[in-house]
Amino acid sequence: MKSNSAPGLAGLIGETRMFGEVTAFVLRGLLRRALPNMRRHGQRGVLLIPGFGAGDLTLSPLADRLHELGYRIFFSGIWCNVDCPVHMLMWLEKVLRKASRKTHGKIVIIGHSLGGIYARELACRFPDLVERAILLGSPVKAPLEGSNTFLRPLFEWAHRRCPGRLAAAFAPEVEMSQRAPRVPETLIYSKTDGIVQWQNCVETGAHVEAIEVESSHCGLPFDPRAFEVIVDRLARHAERSRLVTANSAVPSHRRFHRVRTSLAAIKRSRQVVA
Repeated sequence: MKSNSAPGLAGLIGETRMFGEVTAFVLRGLLRRALPNMRRHGQRGVLLIPGFGAGDLTLSPLADRLHELGYRIFFSGIWCNVDCPVHMLMWLEKVLRKASRKTHGKIVIIGHSLGGIYARELACRFPDLVERAILLGSPVKAPLEGSNTFLRPLFEWAHRRCPGRLAAAFAPEVEMSQRAPRVPETLIYSKTDGIVQWQNCVETGAHVEAIEVESSHCGLPFDPRAFEVIVDRLARHAERSRLVTANSAVPSHRRFHRVRTSLAAIKRSRQVVA
């Protein structure tokens, strides 16, 4: 899908509000202003992937807040996200597999902007390793067409060494998946995004949800509403995992005995009623 009009100079100027958004997010963390329903959910694995031109350091405030809640955070190992997607996906696959081995389970991937595109692709390729993908302002549709016109030359220059140059960024060598992943995917976007066209950040699918927040593009990882959604989805993952673990811990013959006992109780109640 092509955008009708990509963000321009006004959008870039509007992105300066991200400094206030980051400051507010950090202060909330320092003051421990947690949501009422926040609880520690154990060492669940979360992999964070930064956006274009950014590194792991930019997601440190988000990582700190999630770590305080008990989640085990894994960084991508990216200092500056400008490498060719062909190489980047190979690297991120290794990081994902390592995180899965360390946690003995599936990983929730949170990606910002370009990092979200990578998160989505990892979820498509490795559903056995990914529990859920959470994308923050990621143009999953026509990423180049929907990006800010003033930033496209920078993106092209950064990927000048890619095979096929700019075209290699999101096809055909990378072969990005056309369909949404088979695992749950949460798309968080803002209609005031000054970097990418918000319509390009939304897709449909059986396991896809799109949630709008009011934020700048760069400030999405620090938006209160976005953080609330992230924590809620992580909590759902933790609760589901706990139920599966508890059920698997009960021997099969005991589970069968419980079923027979329940059926017998139902039969007795029917006889009484009759």
